[in-house]
Amino acid sequence: MQPIRLGLVGYGKIAQDQHVPAILANPAFRLVSVATQGQPCPGVENFQSLGELLDNGPAVDAIAFCTPPQGRFALVRQALAAGKHVLVEKPPCATLGEAMALVDQVAQQGVSGLFAWHSRYAPGIAAARDWLATRTLQSVQIDWKEDVRKWHPGQAWIWQPGGLGVFDPGINALSIATHLLALPLFVAAAELRVPSNCQSPIAASIKMSDAQQLDVRAEFDFDHGHDELWSIEIRCLEGVLRLDNGGALLSIDGVRQTVSEEGEYAAVYRHFQQLIGDKASDLDLQPLRLVADSFFVGSREPVAPFYD
Repeated sequence: MQPIRLGLVGYGKIAQDQHVPAILANPAFRLVSVATQGQPCPGVENFQSLGELLDNGPAVDAIAFCTPPQGRFALVRQALAAGKHVLVEKPPCATLGEAMALVDQVAQQGVSGLFAWHSRYAPGIAAARDWLATRTLQSVQIDWKEDVRKWHPGQAWIWQPGGLGVFDPGINALSIATHLLALPLFVAAAELRVPSNCQSPIAASIKMSDAQQLDVRAEFDFDHGHDELWSIEIRCLEGVLRLDNGGALLSIDGVRQTVSEEGEYAAVYRHFQQLIGDKASDLDLQPLRLVADSFFVGSREPVAPFYD
């Protein structure tokens, strides 16, 4: 079988650190072209825009999008209109409405689409989901705290409208929670702490529940300069499950469990390969909906200005 010819749009930090290594390590894909306005990707043809890539580049079967969410909607629509399969880095769009429109267009075009909630593919997630399937849930506590200066140095788009602020990493936690829990979650209340010189929150506290009144709480902090924390603790009648390091580590009642050794993005591209082969799509909107609802019902608390 011939490899899937892949184009990449956006060649920033996430593409360089995660996407390209995962693509090159998967023989089912062949990276043939990149559209970027920054530094070129070595070893392939580079273009200034998606339009140039589609019009003048080598033939591609699928396109992966690693651009910021603002403005991504039009680019993905362009690729879909050209009949390409699409993989879209999280969050898929700047608004829920845009993402919903992409879901419809993927179905209309008859191609495969993946909204790549990469944290769902962390090593401990599959085993955690299996264990929880037969347990009685009591409460969920999410703590997602990291240093934006480390992960997004100088990236002003994070703080602009549509950039999501602390929800850029926080949506990863929400993508895991919605994957692990059987019932949909709903935002009951949220407190968004917004620097006086930004449009997006730097921290947030969220209270959620499902139709059975499960107590789910989340604490997000994007200005946590020490002892970064990415944990989800789920208390059940039968024991306590805890995920740490963003899902890389799994413990049950304090005992470390054996988990997969596959990296997140390797699993993402393996899943994309399977979707294309099965002529299927995976376009879950739940994490983005929870973020949108947090902005919709949340109170805003001004805090000190943020300086990178």
